[in-house]
Amino acid sequence: MQRIFHTALIFISLTALHRCTNPQPEASELLSQAEWIMDKYPDSALLRINSIFYPEKSLSKDEYMRYSVARVRARYKNYLPVSEETLIFKAKEYFTSRSGNHEQKALASFYSGCVYLEKGDYEQTMQYYKEAEEFAATTDNTALKGLIQYNIGDLLTMHGLQNDALSNYRLAEQFYAQAPESYREQRAHSMGAVGRILLLSGQRDSAFSSLQQGLDLAKAMNDKKLQSILTQNLSIVYMQEKKYNEAARYLHESFTLNNDSNSVARYYLNFAELYAKTDQIDSVTYYSNKLEQVVDSVFFLNLKSSILHYLATQNESNGDYEKALDFQKKYTAAIVKTGDRRMEQSVYDVQQKYDFIAQQSRYDHQLLQRQRLSIILLTILLLVTLLSVFLLRRIIQQKNKLLSLQNTIETLNKTAMDLQKQKTMPVSHEAQLRQTLLWRFNVLHKSSLLKSELSHIEKMDTRKAIARFEQIVYGKESGSQWDTLVNAIDELNPDLSHFIQNHYPQLSETEFKVLLLSYAGLSSKEIALLINQSPHTVNMGRTHIRRKMGLKETGADFCTLLREVYEESRLKMGREKI
Repeated sequence: MQRIFHTALIFISLTALHRCTNPQPEASELLSQAEWIMDKYPDSALLRINSIFYPEKSLSKDEYMRYSVARVRARYKNYLPVSEETLIFKAKEYFTSRSGNHEQKALASFYSGCVYLEKGDYEQTMQYYKEAEEFAATTDNTALKGLIQYNIGDLLTMHGLQNDALSNYRLAEQFYAQAPESYREQRAHSMGAVGRILLLSGQRDSAFSSLQQGLDLAKAMNDKKLQSILTQNLSIVYMQEKKYNEAARYLHESFTLNNDSNSVARYYLNFAELYAKTDQIDSVTYYSNKLEQVVDSVFFLNLKSSILHYLATQNESNGDYEKALDFQKKYTAAIVKTGDRRMEQSVYDVQQKYDFIAQQSRYDHQLLQRQRLSIILLTILLLVTLLSVFLLRRIIQQKNKLLSLQNTIETLNKTAMDLQKQKTMPVSHEAQLRQTLLWRFNVLHKSSLLKSELSHIEKMDTRKAIARFEQIVYGKESGSQWDTLVNAIDELNPDLSHFIQNHYPQLSETEFKVLLLSYAGLSSKEIALLINQSPHTVNMGRTHIRRKMGLKETGADFCTLLREVYEESRLKMGREKI
């Protein structure tokens, strides 16, 4: 029962401590799920990341560092600002300072570069991208390698280094080709990037081949959306190259493949601008009218602003200044609204941070309450345990006292029976006298042992029983216990104590007592009880006695030597008296 009680106590204590230190036990599972679906469903991954409301307390240090990387990763993939996510730099230091897990090192380095990219620090961005490239090279994650190479290419393109970026885009395409099929879309985008750079560098055939390969891949996947994007990109590239016929062909093909109603207005704008460049007035008028019909229903402010600016410019060139002024006002309002929307997003981010802090404060308060409750519970359990141990100890002590008392009573009864039996035995006067002395010594011996055994018993009735027993045996109480023992031994062996003191004055007091009681036939344990010493002290005393009596052999019986000397002395005294 005691083991069960302690086991239950430990289990309850650990459970309480775990609840106190981990306010959100499901945080680890949410983090793992977010990492698992990050590439395919970044929006769902972000929801799981945002559901972890107290990462510092709910996650281990390693998990917390992974959370820092996953948070930037999810926000970046959902086109949310990451410039303030500076905690990822600590995560990067944490992972790069440890051996193993090169994939996590590559992710931390890459997304640290993404944060610097948004801050406009392109030198630091490239440095972290290159570190990520080195870490990724030691892993089997080809998709991650492709991601890093593609973004290095984009960074080089931003700085007008298209020829340098070309090799990175090609590497990205090769890595994505080795990745699982779910990354075929990224491979197609890489092919499009290669084709775009080749086209800008005048390598038209190679550019068309690369873009066509990407388009063929999109067709093999039956990905209408990707086909539409690639063909639209082709049309824009051709438009920039002032190859308007090819641009129109690919733009029409892209429009045919498009099934997103929200993109229709963008196509109308592209068509209107394309035909305006080729002076196809009727087509320009047709798509301008289409734009006037759909502009108010356009949700995306950037696209709406572009459309309104185009319509204002177009009507102004046509001489319709009233209409142009109206569209210009709407364009200005759209620009203001865009600024307001950005401000709202900033306010929303601030509010989200505030809500996050408030939520943490609530959980801090709840955590403190749970800790107080746990401390109270643990204190009660500790008190109950101490009380149980105390009661159990008292029960054991009472049981030992009862057993000791029972042994005492049995010894007293045995002694009384021996005395009664001695009274009924017919022996000679001299033998009876000697036998009586022997019995008296035996009773004294047992009485002394009983005193030693019952020294810790505090019941007065037990002590009174011993006192009554000694009064019956010895009459009235004699002197000290040791003097009584010496007198009893001297009665059996006349003047033995004085004989020892006279013949062996070199013995100490303890050695004298040990020699006298050993001669009386007591064991080491019994002697130790009578002289209030340990058995080890008694044995050491016997060793010293042998040496002082001149016995050189180990284990020699000094009692035999004492008996011989004592009896010889008694005989000599007898002869002198005669």
